[in-house]
Amino acid sequence: MMIDFDKEFNEFITNGNNSDPITSIYSLFPNLNDEQIQIYLQLEFMANKYQLDGIKAFLNTYLRHKKANKNMTFSNMLSFRKTLESYSLAEHLKGVKIASQNMQSEER
Repeated sequence: MMIDFDKEFNEFITNGNNSDPITSIYSLFPNLNDEQIQIYLQLEFMANKYQLDGIKAFLNTYLRHKKANKNMTFSNMLSFRKTLESYSLAEHLKGVKIASQNMQSEER
């Protein structure tokens, strides 16, 4: 499962929510790798098929802890930094655009 960073970043930039940008960027990165997702889905299927409530509770707890404690590899940290820099630049350019529009309207 690959993430389309361009699509996600564009949605993030245009999203009007007032959440913390660092937290929002951090949430873009996956919690589980491909092998973990495969195992998780297999366990979830078996828990649902055989109505194993203990396994379902374990999976919910496991996923909650994985979301709270992401394993940011070196490449993920570089991507996080670059994404944060891109967001900062986009916000700066948005501010410059608004400022130039205000100056143009004042000149008229």
